[in-house]
Amino acid sequence: WQVDRAVAGGGSWPAIAWAIIPGAALFVSPKLRARLAWPVGAHPETYLGIAGCGIAVALIVWSLFTNFTMRGDPHPLPYVPLLNPLDLAQAFVLLVLIRYWLHVHREQYRILSIVSLEGAAATLAALAFIWLNAVLLRTLHHWAGVPFELEAMVTSTLVQTSLSIFWTLLALATMVFATRGASRIVWLAGAVLLAVVVVKLFVVDLSRVGTVERIVSFVVVGLLMLVVGYFSPLPPAREERA
Repeated sequence: WQVDRAVAGGGSWPAIAWAIIPGAALFVSPKLRARLAWPVGAHPETYLGIAGCGIAVALIVWSLFTNFTMRGDPHPLPYVPLLNPLDLAQAFVLLVLIRYWLHVHREQYRILSIVSLEGAAATLAALAFIWLNAVLLRTLHHWAGVPFELEAMVTSTLVQTSLSIFWTLLALATMVFATRGASRIVWLAGAVLLAVVVVKLFVVDLSRVGTVERIVSFVVVGLLMLVVGYFSPLPPAREERA
């Protein structure tokens, strides 16, 4: 309420408070185990496992809701991708969630019996993917004048071309990272995203025959796929110990 009043209800400022306050609480909670012998130190499973997981879920819901519904209006500041209040709050939430889950995994809380490490990693990766796509769509809304509405985004040739190129870049980065880290699972995730881009090119982008954006999309994606094949081959499978 105070934030809303301070900026006269403008932009995304009021929504940020719903993430900053619980995010800050979750960020400092692991340190409280050592500094507060009671009650946090005496009951870490309750405060850091159960309650912390509840706050983490709330932050995930906040991230999804704001990414799907908010244009990221930074009034009275100008809009800058990634450096506007909403995206900075999104980055903060993602970092807090990563830090919290690493703490949960390190301390081996019982919550791990419900949510596996792989499941948490997949959730965080999906959350980051959705956020980065939202950054792209909000940028096209503010800089290119594309309405921040589902129908307008789906029918916009500029949006579809941008998504195809952006997804290919993400797939390239993922596969190069996986090749360097010798992770076949991460590499396959990037390959799946690349396959989705190829299908999208023929099903969605190809329907816009004759447009400059379609030609640019096909050329850029094709070149990036050549780069993928050269710099990020499939990592070898790890040999099982006898």
